[in-house]
Amino acid sequence: MKPVIYVQILGHEYPVDASAGDELSVNRLARYVEERMQEIKADTLIVDSYKLAVMAALNIADDLFRLQEEQEQLTRGVTQRADELIQQIDSAVS
Repeated sequence: MKPVIYVQILGHEYPVDASAGDELSVNRLARYVEERMQEIKADTLIVDSYKLAVMAALNIADDLFRLQEEQEQLTRGVTQRADELIQQIDSAVS
């Protein structure tokens, strides 16, 4: 059984199952989620923690999807440039 780490988010305590040694990572994630929830709370009239959590989850998912798309574009660009360089090298060697 994994150890349980308790984190605080907006004044509520939540138990999180984590592997040994993951305490810092879990606490870092909890702080990030709380920061996002606090940002949304400051920018909106939402006070319900459940609604704040859903909005934070949507914002974090949006960030993730944008970063994944950027990563895919960068990977395509690097692959394309590598193919071009390989063709140049092949032409120079031939």
